[in-house]
Amino acid sequence: MTTVTSEAELGASARRAERGIALVVPAMRAVVLFQIILSIASGAQLAEHREVYLALGLLVSATSVLLIAQCLSTGSVRPGWWHGPDIVLAWAAVPAMVLLLPSSHVVGTWESWASGFAINVGALASTWLRPAPAVAHGFGLGAWYLSWMITADTASWETNVNNALTIPGYALVVALMVHYLRSLAADADQSREDAVAATRALELERYQMTVHDASSILRLLSDEDTPAEVLPGLRLQAHREANRLRNYLAAEPSPEHADRARTVATMLAVALEGFDDLPLELAVDLGGHARLSEPVWHATSRAVATVLHNVRLHARAHQVVVHADCEDDRWEVVVSDDGVGFDQASQPMGFGLNTQVGHALREVGVDAQVRSAPGRGTSVTLVGPVHRQEEP
Repeated sequence: MTTVTSEAELGASARRAERGIALVVPAMRAVVLFQIILSIASGAQLAEHREVYLALGLLVSATSVLLIAQCLSTGSVRPGWWHGPDIVLAWAAVPAMVLLLPSSHVVGTWESWASGFAINVGALASTWLRPAPAVAHGFGLGAWYLSWMITADTASWETNVNNALTIPGYALVVALMVHYLRSLAADADQSREDAVAATRALELERYQMTVHDASSILRLLSDEDTPAEVLPGLRLQAHREANRLRNYLAAEPSPEHADRARTVATMLAVALEGFDDLPLELAVDLGGHARLSEPVWHATSRAVATVLHNVRLHARAHQVVVHADCEDDRWEVVVSDDGVGFDQASQPMGFGLNTQVGHALREVGVDAQVRSAPGRGTSVTLVGPVHRQEEP
């Protein structure tokens, strides 16, 4: 019936919720216990069997003290030796009051503390039982209370019915409240875990995007078969990547190219640095003047460089054309080669084209389209908005 969950299995929010419940439960029981202790002496004088009345009161007090101590020491209501005895004593106290006390004191007095204790037990059981059994127990205890009060010679049937309904009523309210609180805490912990996982994935993607081109450069620099004429350009690019990685690790913006105008022409000039080994043909006059926002300028520069790294590594091209154009408020850059190409239907794009180019550019509002076919080369088209500077 109980749901036992160790502290280690709970998230931070769930642990705080459990500790909050474990503070409220002892406070609720302490109020009832205080009232029982105040009335137990006078009740013993009225009871037909004084020893039985006192023994029952002492058992309830001992169980309540154990409840308070365990809740405060463990920070949870779920583990506890008091669970079973608490319920048994609540069910036993109801007929005991009817059988031990005069009928004039069975209802409406604290000498007959069974009703208050039963309401308290029904409510607190909802903190460690599952909601459905907790509410069912509350209704059962309420019906048990009403059946015994009917046998007593009392005229306060309204009070009896109210007390009987109060037991499941409090059980239902506490069950709903505790279930909602625990669900809210569990959702908060899950959201925290999801956020951590998303942050890790984002950081991993950012790291991959940061080192992708650098790894291509290092691969070629370390390859003994890399042609000598390629090495100067690779060293230039390696130096630039080293500076960029240093700024990345220091979490500082790169000061490189900070003084350049943010146009398509300057973006391509930066992107093409170190690719002198490629058979490049430039046709950028029609679109070189188009202005770019700073995020677009950096992203497209990285994307074009990534495309050229792919050409260098895979295309075996005899001609690489970089063309720029601008019409109205849109600019376009096309990088095409006459290399080996690939089958887009059967060969998925790698990290460079898919993420470094496609995903990174979509993040800044630039559309990227890749077209390729075996033996017919590859063409990458970038299209984005012209940046309009705000007038002072």
